[in-house]
Amino acid sequence: MKTGSNGLSYPFENRPTPGEIIEVGPGIYWVRMPLPISLNHINLWLLEEQDGWTMIDTGMATEDTKVLWEEIFKRYFSAKPVKRVIVTHMHLDHLGLAGWLVDKWGVELYMSRAEYLTSRVIAAEISSEPPESTVDFFRAAGIDDVALNEFKARFRSRSDFVSPLPTAYKRLVDNQNLQIGSHQWTVIVGEGHSPEHVCLLCKSLNIMIAGDQILPRISPNISVRPNEPDANPLQDWLRSCEYFKNKLDEDVLILPSHGDPFYGAHLRLQEMIDEHKVGLKKLYDFCSESRSVTDVFPVLFKSKINSGNMVIGVGEALAHLNHLVASEDLELDTTSGIARYKQT
Repeated sequence: MKTGSNGLSYPFENRPTPGEIIEVGPGIYWVRMPLPISLNHINLWLLEEQDGWTMIDTGMATEDTKVLWEEIFKRYFSAKPVKRVIVTHMHLDHLGLAGWLVDKWGVELYMSRAEYLTSRVIAAEISSEPPESTVDFFRAAGIDDVALNEFKARFRSRSDFVSPLPTAYKRLVDNQNLQIGSHQWTVIVGEGHSPEHVCLLCKSLNIMIAGDQILPRISPNISVRPNEPDANPLQDWLRSCEYFKNKLDEDVLILPSHGDPFYGAHLRLQEMIDEHKVGLKKLYDFCSESRSVTDVFPVLFKSKINSGNMVIGVGEALAHLNHLVASEDLELDTTSGIARYKQT
């Protein structure tokens, strides 16, 4: 077992190759699919039952991913069909092929209500151009016209990477128990990264399928979105971290959506909490003078924010700024048309 620099332990030496599955627990299999973005992979999970399979997350709706799924079906699923599809949350790398898989196998989709309904709302707003309110959101953050025009030109509808969702679903709620094969799995809902993110904990095996809620090497993206500009997702996420610390044993095996399976959930949760608290302190100190959202980028990010990563940069920065406004450490002034933040 390998131990990382942050004290986490990684029990598996090998990762599944494209089109391969690896068993990581009794009847639990690891699938790794490519992504056409800088975060170049996603881990997906299969739960084997006596008469079929449960799929957890799906990958993006790309032809490459479909081909790899077909290889897996041919190689491993010839004797038993898919029985259900569970999606942890609405992001495209998790949800993208859910509709295709549900149609292919004639099964039901399981999601939390907020994740499913938010996905349906976004799907109904298909456009080749961003809404004007979205452009105004980034302009108020201090994004200049050059970057905004590049953003508009490169804007692509989410429909490019997601198959049409079914019009009905099975709702998952916090603390709900699911009998999958010979094991019982408990739904644990987290917030902050997405509205109602589903994790699945098998207490008898001490294994949790964590989605993006707990990742071993990177922190989940915590962002304010244009449709809820005053949201405080960082508060939601920090609260969820404490919730998971109370729910999980220290020696639980975490199966994350990015990176490798690991032990050390409590250690990692506290590490992520501490990282954000350090970022909040730096941000507060920097706002001794009036600052725009773009002004604070160097304080929060090591890499340069440009038109290519502007959406994530603005969203993450606002998550921290809104948190400090909500705690009355910073005050917000929008009289100039550009949102500016300063210590109270």
